[in-house]
Amino acid sequence: MNGDRLTRLMGDVDDRFVEESMEVEVKKRRHWRWMGGLIAAAAVTLFVVTFKELIPLSDSSSNMSVAYIDEDDIDVRMSSANLAEMSEDELFSKWEPAVVRGVVQQIDHIELDFNGQAEYQSIVTISVTDVYRGEVEPGSEMKVLTVAGVGSEVLQSDADVISELRLGMEGIFMPRRHDASHIWSQNGATLQVMDVSDYGFPDGERYMFLNTDEGLVFSRDAYPSLRGAETLDDIEAFMMERFR
Repeated sequence: MNGDRLTRLMGDVDDRFVEESMEVEVKKRRHWRWMGGLIAAAAVTLFVVTFKELIPLSDSSSNMSVAYIDEDDIDVRMSSANLAEMSEDELFSKWEPAVVRGVVQQIDHIELDFNGQAEYQSIVTISVTDVYRGEVEPGSEMKVLTVAGVGSEVLQSDADVISELRLGMEGIFMPRRHDASHIWSQNGATLQVMDVSDYGFPDGERYMFLNTDEGLVFSRDAYPSLRGAETLDDIEAFMMERFR
């Protein structure tokens, strides 16, 4: 068929058929663009939902992972753990905790996956201003592992004081330093605790003195010598005298 005849035949085709054909083609392209956008959006959503920032672990930890999570992802539950009875002197001596004054700079929440069994903890970053005991430099930062749900309603039975802790709050803190002997074994998995943080609070009740909007908060029953303390400066004066 030569070009002139093809041109004439095309001229005989009803314009409505040409327009309808073009509309169908446009609709097909729009349909695939819409489907492609939907698939891409689903992929992004799946990535956001499943992605968790993992904390690198050493070979001393096995069959487990540790990841940062949002506070809303913490599995709400109440622990029935009981605090070991300790005298005031034992609280200062048993773990030989560092004693520092500082400001809470950051609060992170983590999920510890022990071979499929989840536990929840928080990491408090403290900017150190004063040191009363321990090999800690003023101006440095301490990352301290503690019970889940710092500053929230996700509580354990040994967390009444730390539940009052907030970002930007000043306090005097007594974390113990982790070493190679601090191993957490559970459900066939092992965590070398130093992989997560260099320091930890033995419990969420007796190792901090917090300057809250409602006044000084700490476990007064645990420290008979400090029951009358009203300010953080009162606690500081006691610490300076004890560890001078």
